[in-house]
Amino acid sequence: MLVVAPRLGRDLSWVAEIDPRVRVIDGNDPGSRRDELLAAAQVLLVGFPAPSGIVARAPGLRWAHHTQAGVSNLHSSDLWSAPLLLTSSRGHVAAGAIAEYVMAAASYFSSGLGEALRQKHAGEFTREGYELATVAGSTIGIVGLGGIGGEVARLARGAGMRVVATRRSALSPAADVDGVDLLLPPDRLAELAAQSDVVVLCAQLTAQTRGLVDADVLAAMRPGAILVNVARGELVDEEALVGALREGRIRGAVLDVYEGELDGRPPRRELVELPQVVLTPHISGAGERSGRERAKALFAENLRRFLDGRPLINVVDRERGY
Repeated sequence: MLVVAPRLGRDLSWVAEIDPRVRVIDGNDPGSRRDELLAAAQVLLVGFPAPSGIVARAPGLRWAHHTQAGVSNLHSSDLWSAPLLLTSSRGHVAAGAIAEYVMAAASYFSSGLGEALRQKHAGEFTREGYELATVAGSTIGIVGLGGIGGEVARLARGAGMRVVATRRSALSPAADVDGVDLLLPPDRLAELAAQSDVVVLCAQLTAQTRGLVDADVLAAMRPGAILVNVARGELVDEEALVGALREGRIRGAVLDVYEGELDGRPPRRELVELPQVVLTPHISGAGERSGRERAKALFAENLRRFLDGRPLINVVDRERGY
C-alpha cells in the first residue's frame, strides 16, 4: 500500500504493524518515484492535497482512504470517478476541537470581545457599544447533525443553550432526539435560522448544499445572530453574506473556511476588511491532541477489514457526495 498523507507524519511503522501482509510504501517525499510506486499500489492512504491523475497511474488500486472528514476536494479527481472503494475520516477527526472553536465563536460576540478589539484598534476605551448576553439561554442552530455537529450539540447543551439542528435523513420535525431539542428536515433551514442566535454550518459540501446559506436564509436570521462556518466556504453565498453584514442585518460571522480556499485562492477582500468578521485559515480542528491518533485508528480498523474481506467504515456514497 502507498501512503501520501504528510499530516500523519513521516514514521509509517504504525501502518506496517497493522498486519504482516502489508508492504508500506512512503510516497510523501516529493522526490520519491511516485509513478513507479503507484503502479504497484492496491491501497492508497491519501491526505490533502491529493495528487492528480492517481488512478491512471495505479491500475491495481482497489481502495483509497482519505484522511479528511470532507471529500469535496476529491469531487473533481479521478479517485471520485473511478470504480474503486473510497472511504473518509468523517466523524473521526477533530470533532472535539472544532466544537470548542464553535463555542469560542459564540462567546466572542456574546461576551463583547469583538467590541473590545474594535475599541482597542480605534484607540477607544469605553463601556459604550457592548451588546452583552450570556450564551446560556440562547439558541444554536446546527446545519448538519453529523459527527462534528453532534459534538457541537453536546457542548452547547452543556453550556445551557437550546439546540436546533437539521439532518439530511430527517423526514419530519422531532423534539428531544439525538441530543438536540429540535431536529428538522433540511428543507426547514429558514425555520432553523429564524430561531437561532448562532447558526453553525457543519454540513458536507455536495451539489445540494452548495450555496445553501443564501440571501433568503440570511434574511431569516435574527439581527443579533451570528454565522459560524466550520464546513466548506462554498456552502455560503458570500455576496449575500457581505451584503447582510454591511447592512447590519446580522451581527457578525466567524469563518474558518471561505469560497475557493481548497483551490488555493485567497479570501475575498470584504471578508478580510469587515470588522464584524473573524476569519481563520481552516485551523478549527488543529488543536485536538488525539486527532491524528483517531485518524490512524480508523484507518487501521478499515485496513484489517479490507484484508479480511469485511465491510469498511465510512464508505463514501458518491451519489450523496460524501
